[in-house]
Amino acid sequence: MLIDRGFSERNRRVRSLDVESYQDFVLGFRDWTYGDLDKSARASADEILEDLRLNTEEAPLDAFRGAFEKDPMIAARIRCWLSSQQLMWRNVLDHYSQHADFYMGGMETADTSGPGSLELNTGMDMPDYTKHEIHIQPGGYTGNDFAGPLYHYGTNTFYKGQNNEDEFQFGIARTIAKPADGKIERIVDIGCGIGRLSVALAETFPDAEVWGLDVGGPLVRYAHARAVELGTPVHFAQRLAEDTKFADNSVDIVTAYILFHEVSEQGAKDICAETFRILRPGGVFDVTDFHTGRARSNEPYRRFMGWIDHVYNAERWSHQFTAKDFMETLREAGFEVEKGENRHWGIACYIARKPE
Repeated sequence: MLIDRGFSERNRRVRSLDVESYQDFVLGFRDWTYGDLDKSARASADEILEDLRLNTEEAPLDAFRGAFEKDPMIAARIRCWLSSQQLMWRNVLDHYSQHADFYMGGMETADTSGPGSLELNTGMDMPDYTKHEIHIQPGGYTGNDFAGPLYHYGTNTFYKGQNNEDEFQFGIARTIAKPADGKIERIVDIGCGIGRLSVALAETFPDAEVWGLDVGGPLVRYAHARAVELGTPVHFAQRLAEDTKFADNSVDIVTAYILFHEVSEQGAKDICAETFRILRPGGVFDVTDFHTGRARSNEPYRRFMGWIDHVYNAERWSHQFTAKDFMETLREAGFEVEKGENRHWGIACYIARKPE
């Protein structure tokens, strides 16, 4: 039975108490995995490094990866993390699939509703890098009609309950880098996913025209339905970040939240070039993503877990992204670049300005 269980502040609660209870269990399992179990795995890693007598800050990953992989405690940590990731998706997807007619009907009604607008381009030619199952989300961002709610309720577990009301996205919106002249008429959020940052930007800058772009049609469709329900005017469009369709010099601010570690190196270059094109002189590209190059952590256990995430969690390009200095990629596109203050969980902020 589907019951309207109302909102928890700004987010609609799942229409099944069973699903919400299951997600609470997964959240607890995930917290334990990242807490007590992770501490034990780190202790095992320290013992291994001591036995190997390695200079831990300089040792290449291959010098200790094999020993880490064979350790029972570290293996248990990996298995529990991977299981929590799989469980995080499964229950939500089962629920939406069982009630497909109800939920699809709701999105169809929202498609032509306002405020804001929705543009879907179902026949668009999508790059290969967009088609794999990022974070092992079933169907990925483009191949499952319920990718939107699946991403939303699943990642609330990923955020360990700290972002149920879009706290992280509102934190970014409030601290976003702005053009020096203060003019903000159009903001474009590329790789917007389900539009959490797009909506936060629209509510933070109510006089600006805000667009949310993503290659995933199911994501922007859900983003629009959610924005309609919240009464927030955002224009969502299924478009490539490297082909936004905006005119030259027509945008004041472009934002990207945890996008670049999910695209290929060439994709990243193309996106930066496209962003430079559409920003007006003095416009700002504000990026939230991982630390890269020399700024990334060189601690062996973190490097190893980053590798495991890359291999088992379909983070296909994250290892490549963090290895290269992203600030250099931005400079190659023509931007003047600086590092901003770290954001939630120590994630980096890159501020790129188009020269006047």
